[in-house]
Amino acid sequence: MPLSRSIKVVAALVVLASLVFAGRQGQRYYKKNLAAPRAGEVVYRQDCMSCHGPVGQGVAGKADEPLVGEKSIASLAKYIAREMPENDPGTLSLADATASAEYIHKAFYSGEARARNHPPRIELAHLTVRQYRESIADLLASLRNATATTETGGLAGTYRERPERDPKKPDQNRPEVTYKQQVDPVIDFDFGDKAPEKGSFAAQFSINWSGSVHVPDTGEYEFRVTSPNGVRLYVNAPENGSEKNALIDIWVSSAMTRTAAAPIFLLGGRSYPLKLEFFKYKDKTASLRLEWRPPGGAWTLIPRTNLSPKSSSPVSVISVPLPPDDGSIGYERGASVSREWTEAIAKGALQVSGMIGPHLFALAGTKADAPDRGEKLKAFTMRFAQMAYRRPLNDEQKADLTAIYAAGVAPEVAAKRAFIFTLSNPAFLYPGIGPQDDYAVASRLALTLWDSVPDAALLKAAAAGQLKDATQVRLQAQRMMKDPRAKSKLRDFLHHWLHVEEGAEIAKDQKEYPGFDQGVVMDLRTSLDLFAESVVWSEQSDYRQLLLSDTILMNERLAKFYGQKVEAGAGFQPVKMDAEQRGGVLTHPFVLATFSYTKSSSPIHRGVFVTRNILGLMLRPPPMAIAFMDDKFDPSFTMREKVTELTSKPACMSCHVTINPLGFSFERFDAVGRVRTTDNKKPVDPTSDYTTADGNVIKLTGARDVAVHAAESLSGQTGFVRNLFQEMVKQPPAAYSPELLGQLTSQFRADKFHVRNLAVEVAVVAALRPTVTTTPSNR
Repeated sequence: MPLSRSIKVVAALVVLASLVFAGRQGQRYYKKNLAAPRAGEVVYRQDCMSCHGPVGQGVAGKADEPLVGEKSIASLAKYIAREMPENDPGTLSLADATASAEYIHKAFYSGEARARNHPPRIELAHLTVRQYRESIADLLASLRNATATTETGGLAGTYRERPERDPKKPDQNRPEVTYKQQVDPVIDFDFGDKAPEKGSFAAQFSINWSGSVHVPDTGEYEFRVTSPNGVRLYVNAPENGSEKNALIDIWVSSAMTRTAAAPIFLLGGRSYPLKLEFFKYKDKTASLRLEWRPPGGAWTLIPRTNLSPKSSSPVSVISVPLPPDDGSIGYERGASVSREWTEAIAKGALQVSGMIGPHLFALAGTKADAPDRGEKLKAFTMRFAQMAYRRPLNDEQKADLTAIYAAGVAPEVAAKRAFIFTLSNPAFLYPGIGPQDDYAVASRLALTLWDSVPDAALLKAAAAGQLKDATQVRLQAQRMMKDPRAKSKLRDFLHHWLHVEEGAEIAKDQKEYPGFDQGVVMDLRTSLDLFAESVVWSEQSDYRQLLLSDTILMNERLAKFYGQKVEAGAGFQPVKMDAEQRGGVLTHPFVLATFSYTKSSSPIHRGVFVTRNILGLMLRPPPMAIAFMDDKFDPSFTMREKVTELTSKPACMSCHVTINPLGFSFERFDAVGRVRTTDNKKPVDPTSDYTTADGNVIKLTGARDVAVHAAESLSGQTGFVRNLFQEMVKQPPAAYSPELLGQLTSQFRADKFHVRNLAVEVAVVAALRPTVTTTPSNR
């Protein structure tokens, strides 16, 4: 083809392409600026439905994920105008994008729409592991009028000596004389070859400490004594028990210093009797140290805040391992029944029967040789079942228990069978079943606030018909909030909200962070717990202060590591930090260290945590799993540069457009939560533009800005209410009504964000709305 002709052909193609392009641009301009606005449903069906489906369910190969989220209508409209439709983004007019957003939001996108279209049910559920253990403990405590103490300060010590005729020939048969009684804050003594007190006898003396140990969290605790002398330690031992009940027994002294340790499973939020016996006889020196290792913690002296000079009754703790609860939807619930669960429940019932056995006749008010012991035992098991079922027994339940005693076995054998039958019965294990009356209200109230059975006052109110309206139930809930079990329940919620358990095994590279050991981790966890509880249990109980406070509680070890100053020997003290950088729990070193790598910070982990748990926003599962491999990046990169490169693909940025700005805001803090100004020898850049759930773009200059935004954010406040409701009730708020979450959030805001009052209102709602209306057979 001649060159001139080729040029003409190319020119013609260019003109044609220009006309096509101009035509398309004209169509886009017309569609965006001149066309009449369309109804939102019409816009959706014409421009969106082919990818997202008729009701936003998604279309395979185009938009696989359902079209749901937490954005406001305004934010959704801006996103649609900018990014949609995917094959021709930016062509929709703002009016069409807004109309489409309004339709999508109300039809299927928002939480209320999802609750309306697919209303979640209040599911029948069995007791969770925590509820089962707490219920057993309180059920057995109610049989013997158990007592507990909340006083702290140390153990009550009784010091005794045995005066010698001849100091060189100690006489163990001479009587001991009490010469001193005092409260000792901690047990850590090294007497050497001297007596505990000047003027007393050094050759032979003994000290008995008694009181209670307060356990904050549920789990296995290890206790340890170190001494060259004779020692016995009792923890949660039976009243009037013997040496056989000692947790640790090294009573035969030795010339060498010995260490002995033993584990015991304990329920959190309770006080347990503790007794420590110590004696010196013919030993050259005397010393004693009492330590513990809480679940996931490090060995430490038991602090005075966990010791009391007042005694408590033993707590009946089920030690049978139970299968973990289903936590797949964000909170634990008793949803699944397995062979392992059924076997564990049977073993638990057997263990309880064994606990009651030694005290059976005393509890029933009879004796082993009494002619009427059968009737007394049957009456006692009826009372036991009534407490376990949380209501008076019906005729069918009475007949079942009576039949056990009619089986021709000894009354005490029948009683044990009755206990096992009762604790394996659906009426105990599934508290949602049964008539919906005042007793059902009492049961739901106790489960919501205590994870346990109703106490005597609550059952009395139910019997009198005084749990019929919100005012009556609220008065009971306010009373119950003063009980240590309510404090334990809220502590459990705060741990879930802040993912405290994820930090149980924090470990950092010792070359990068020397001195950051398990002792520091344990102190950080204690610091976080003390701070959160100081806010929640203050008079204001202001949720916002959990996010905005510029104070961190530190002891000497933490102050040394983080470069602060505290008073020596005064325990945990408030340390005022830089208010421009710190913001409540978000910048607490425990939280920052939890959401970091062993050698470096992690903006992604921190950003995801803030997005989901603090701001209450949804994040879709990542389209592909991408491992963070530090050695694959340019060695000169900062962590921000690494994350920016890793998440730059469009498929990633749909979520990381939210995650990254939030995570980058915490880059002034290293992997252990210390302030830094450089990363990899470059200045740290914590600034970002962040698009809020309302569609507004705000400038974040650091963690403090995130904390302020979270405290003021409606989505964050709503998320906090949702989390609290789900943790307390074990059901979603939408199962009660689509509007409930919004109503509770509005009330929370009007009440100046009072956390304890919110817990009360959640309990009132849960107690007064029936869960399951069916009444299955007792058999």
